[in-house]
Amino acid sequence: MACGRRSIRDEWIGDEKKEKGEEMQRGRVPAYYRIYQVLTERIASGAFKLGSQLPTDSELMAEFGVSRHTARTAVELLVADKLVQRFPGRGTFVLESDPVSPDWSARALEDLKIDDPDARFELHAIEHLAPHADARVAALLQVASSERLMRISWSRVRPTGPIAFCAAHLPQALASRLPSDMSEQIHSAHVIPLIEKYSGVQAFRVRQASLAVAADAEVARHLQVEIGAPLLLLQRTYFDIHGAPIYYSDLYVRSDRYVHRIELFRQRQQMELARPMSARAATPIITQSKTRSRS
Repeated sequence: MACGRRSIRDEWIGDEKKEKGEEMQRGRVPAYYRIYQVLTERIASGAFKLGSQLPTDSELMAEFGVSRHTARTAVELLVADKLVQRFPGRGTFVLESDPVSPDWSARALEDLKIDDPDARFELHAIEHLAPHADARVAALLQVASSERLMRISWSRVRPTGPIAFCAAHLPQALASRLPSDMSEQIHSAHVIPLIEKYSGVQAFRVRQASLAVAADAEVARHLQVEIGAPLLLLQRTYFDIHGAPIYYSDLYVRSDRYVHRIELFRQRQQMELARPMSARAATPIITQSKTRSRS
């Protein structure tokens, strides 16, 4: 059989993709849903940037070999998930978050990692906790407290001393898929990419809470501070595309050696910039002026 583009007029496609054009094969998954998954993955990975225009229906039809109805159905799922928004006569654009949510949103998941060329990675331990060892973390990962968790502890250390200590946790279902030489690979790669590579999941969003805490004995020892010293604690829970938690970490940082900055973008401004120029010009600009009387 000739190796040309294969049409999927029965509207079902599988997980196999060819290297060029990500051409779909016939399978058990509805075509529109698999296309939706591919587009979602591209948004999550940054292939489709914040504010960028999504391919048109015709372009999706050509890429995946589907009908216009199937292509539109896939995009409508993205609209329903508040990942993109349609602008009539303009196109479909990638959104950072729900446009009816508060105005400000974080720029990217990748911005949350510690990126300091002078700070080396120092692994302390990769261990499996006993059942019921940490009910709080088990609840955050939405697993039973009787389930064993993997705990990875590490520090970031500058020549002048440590700046951060992290205790990260994974559910056993994902930890069991990691390679036996994880302790060696982790020195040359970030933890999340390794989990994604071997566990078959992808981090799509992260929820972060920032707290001021006092150092306990373990954290004080790793950060070389006195017990009770003030620290910044960043609690991060990573979720996959389906909303299931895959990774939780407690990241303790010394505020005298590390500044945590997050760049935010105004969501409504992004939406305004995506509107056609004619629509923006038609919007009246209301200004308020003050007059001073002269006697």
